[in-house]
Order: sequence, then structure tokens, then C-alpha cells
Amino acid sequence: MKVLIESSAIIEYLKGNEKVKEVILNVEDFYISSLTVFEVLLGRIEESKILDFLSAFKVINPAKRDAIMGSRIYKRLKDKGKLIGSFDILISAQAINKGLTLVTKDSDFLKVKEEFNELNLLLI
Repeated sequence: MKVLIESSAIIEYLKGNEKVKEVILNVEDFYISSLTVFEVLLGRIEESKILDFLSAFKVINPAKRDAIMGSRIYKRLKDKGKLIGSFDILISAQAINKGLTLVTKDSDFLKVKEEFNELNLLLI
């Protein structure tokens, strides 16, 4: 399984959450978004600890097609009254476009999954 790990899952891992550790340690290929790097670095965990941990991940940057897919997600969620954060929308778009399973603790991503079945989601 190839996964895109979102900031809430990374924070849980760094806090010692065993369920998250098991998921991360048992995947064949894992990625993070540069947006996730930004989000995690805003938190209270020591920067050097975060950067050390994140060095094991392949970092992907949002591309034009992610912006296009993100705008579609945004519009549909807004129309349905289910709008979530812009970064979460772009991260969802990256997962969809790259065929990655999105690993998160944030239940907001269920709103995207409800509207875009092509999002593979693993809620931990």
C-alpha cells in the first residue's frame, strides 16, 4: 500500500500512538505533502525532532492538476455545506491524483470521501 500521511497522523506518531506507528511501519511506500511539513512545523514539537522524522518520507508538492482537483473538491463541499480547510482539500486532491491512501486522524476528510469516492482514506 502506498500512503500519503497527513499532519494529524504524524503528530500522533510523534506522541507515541501505537496504532499509528503500526500503520506507518507496515506500509511499502509513504509520502507526505509539503503542506503537511508546514502544518507539522507550526506545532509545539521540537523542530529538529520533526525534521529528523520527516527525512524518511518522500515529499510531494502540489501540482497544477492538484489545484484543479482541489477547486472541484472545494466547490462541491461548499455547495453541500461541508467545507473544510484549504490545505486539507489540497492534500485530498494530491492523494486522489497520485492514487495514494490518505492516512489521517482528522475526520474532516470523511466529508471529501463522501463526495469523492476515489479518495482512499484510512482514518486512524
